[in-house]
Amino acid sequence: MTVVRMMMQRRIADLDGQGHVNNVKYSEYIQEARVNLKNVLLGELAPSFSQVVAKMEINYKVSLLHGYEPVPIDAWISRIGNKSYDISYVLYDEQGRVSLTAIGTMVATSGGNSHPIPEDVRAVLESHLVVPTV
Repeated sequence: MTVVRMMMQRRIADLDGQGHVNNVKYSEYIQEARVNLKNVLLGELAPSFSQVVAKMEINYKVSLLHGYEPVPIDAWISRIGNKSYDISYVLYDEQGRVSLTAIGTMVATSGGNSHPIPEDVRAVLESHLVVPTV
């Protein structure tokens, strides 16, 4: 089981008129974390594995303001199905508070159609699956 952390640098252009990071920019942070997670976990399999975002649910908790220090975002595989899998995310502010949580469903594709996750990719994803401890 693996949680992959990356640091996100906030930019002045990320701010909205209220002085905090715009919700559209949060989606970009999640996208960067998703690509990073795929590359870290799948390594040389990553370029040949095609997928699309089928669903994204974002829960905003604490607004991010402009700051010069990067903020951490964690991403991990939280569910694996036949053709899809979920990635969970937590973005933190500079004080370590949860800024947002999110879950995205990814669907394996080929030629524009969904298909089962390839066995070699499935094996890697399963080896990194984070099972909740409740």
